[in-house]
Amino acid sequence: MSENNTNQSKVHGWAEWPGWPYVLVGLAVILRLAHIYNSRTNPTFWAPAVDPAWYDEAAFNILRGQWGPFPLFRAPLYPALLAGMYGIFGHDLAAARILNVAVQGAAIWALWRVGRSYFAPAVGILAAALLAINGTAIYFAGEILSTSTELLAAVLGLWATLRLTRDVRPTAVFLCGLSWGLAAITRPNFLVCFPVVLAAIWFVQYRQLSATSRRLPTLALSFLVWFVAAFVPILPVTAANAIKGGEFVLIATQGGVNFWIGNNPESTGILSVLPGYGNTWTMEDAEFEAEHEAGRMLRPGELSSFYFTKGWKFLSAHPGLSIRFMIRKSLLFFNRFEISNNKHILYFAAKSPWLPPLLWLNMGILVPLAALGIWVGRRTFSVQLLAGLILLFMISVILFFVTARFRMPVVPWLSLVAASGLWWAWQRIAVRARAREFLPLLLLVPGIALAHMNLWNLTEAPLGWARYMEGNAYLQLDRLDSARAAFLDAYHDGQALSRTQLNLGVIAYRQGNYSEARRWYEGALDADPTSVNAWNNLGTTAETEGDSTRAIECYERALSIRPTAPDPRHNLAGIHFRLGVAALRAGSDSTAIRHLTRCLSLLPTAITHYDLAIALGRTGEPERALAHLDSALALDPLLAPARQLREQLRGQ
Repeated sequence: MSENNTNQSKVHGWAEWPGWPYVLVGLAVILRLAHIYNSRTNPTFWAPAVDPAWYDEAAFNILRGQWGPFPLFRAPLYPALLAGMYGIFGHDLAAARILNVAVQGAAIWALWRVGRSYFAPAVGILAAALLAINGTAIYFAGEILSTSTELLAAVLGLWATLRLTRDVRPTAVFLCGLSWGLAAITRPNFLVCFPVVLAAIWFVQYRQLSATSRRLPTLALSFLVWFVAAFVPILPVTAANAIKGGEFVLIATQGGVNFWIGNNPESTGILSVLPGYGNTWTMEDAEFEAEHEAGRMLRPGELSSFYFTKGWKFLSAHPGLSIRFMIRKSLLFFNRFEISNNKHILYFAAKSPWLPPLLWLNMGILVPLAALGIWVGRRTFSVQLLAGLILLFMISVILFFVTARFRMPVVPWLSLVAASGLWWAWQRIAVRARAREFLPLLLLVPGIALAHMNLWNLTEAPLGWARYMEGNAYLQLDRLDSARAAFLDAYHDGQALSRTQLNLGVIAYRQGNYSEARRWYEGALDADPTSVNAWNNLGTTAETEGDSTRAIECYERALSIRPTAPDPRHNLAGIHFRLGVAALRAGSDSTAIRHLTRCLSLLPTAITHYDLAIALGRTGEPERALAHLDSALALDPLLAPARQLREQLRGQ
């Protein structure tokens, strides 16, 4: 045997060991379970907020048989899987994370199989290892988000597509379509990848079928089978949206709002910014702004369409800015910087002290190696397919805004081409290749530049944001002293000043410190005079302190900012009702009429109509009194005093 063949044998021999998948999946599971174990002491583990709270609630509702509301706001596959986990283990937030570990373990095993089967055994091992120790993937295993399921969907979709190079029968095509359909109801961004998959089907079958007469019918059948299979998971969702929600929505309505918050005059490309509200907006804020501008109530699908239209108008009106904006987001997509969304990634990853360094193993390592892998494998179908999938998925993300979790589905694909590049380099070193054969390594330079450049001076989010999140969690868990300490840290760090002071006021109020609560609410209004919650809570505090006039002023101010806000509406109705009843008992009928009339304009109830009828009857207005008694009985036919009073008035 020649020296060269001996070296080749050494290069490949270790990769044939059958224990690799067990080692890789075992390592991945251990790392993820360790991080989850470390994270359990943080309050946010037990009190999910923002998107994790939405997924948790959606899964719990599914468990109770409530799949809606329709049309769906988000894709349903992950909430359904999470509901299944809750069905087995109960509403256990630790079990929700265990689901992520299992799903990521399956993704790593599948990635090993794909790499082994369609690249080389060593590539499968390296790709699976890169995903197993990927710090960002480990971090998201501890979050109640669809990210882990998206990783598995990305690998299965790729596997099913590559399998067509060896099996083009309709069953294989059907499985391919089904895998991508399931991916789409995990994250609708996968819909954008469909053209690449269809192009792959065309390429594979066109190459394998030599007779032109057979190509077109076979391709047509394959496309038909693929589309039918892809829409097997999608169409039930679309039908439920149409039948139960009354709107045609393919999968979910989230896209429109996300498109606008990523493409507006205040957008940064990395934060979800709603103009006028910054990045601390709520869905109620988005609904209010859209309905205020439209001049009517909007259904969920209409709301999504409204914001899609608004975003496209902005981009069309500023073509130069739009191009620069998309270039910026494209570069950020491949940057090593992990852009936080719901939570401060670096802060919460540090609950496992060993995890922050592993965050560098995401884009910081994958992008340079992937650039090498794509170049050296550019003539192979597998690499061409991966490059197309990565490109289209990137486009689907930059159309909105870039955050760490939105780009995670491309990580398994990048891991494969990165492993391919790494293996290519190792082979050249092992066989002592000539110097010129190492020239492709120069591609690592632009790859490193792309991954590590910081043209926009990106920095980690202030730690005050993380403490603000912890404060919210402590508040939800009713640990008021810990919540107060966390919010004070956020306040001194200058983060979310209005909301932070609002929550400090809530804590002071719940502890009976009304004067302190009032000061915090006033501070919140200094930071944001349009805070409906601050005006409402200031009114509640004034009412508790016995200042009804001030309370009414605050509630009215809140409603003037947002007429549809439920809390100030109910509170204002309540105080007018109580003042009206007190005036009625004191014999001040005109005052009672004024308060009860205002109460009815805010919140019509049978008892309010009845009390107002009493006051009107006393002031010699029996016809108006009878009208209100009719209204009272229409709302509550069993209200006997109203029926008796109506009979008395009619008998006069």
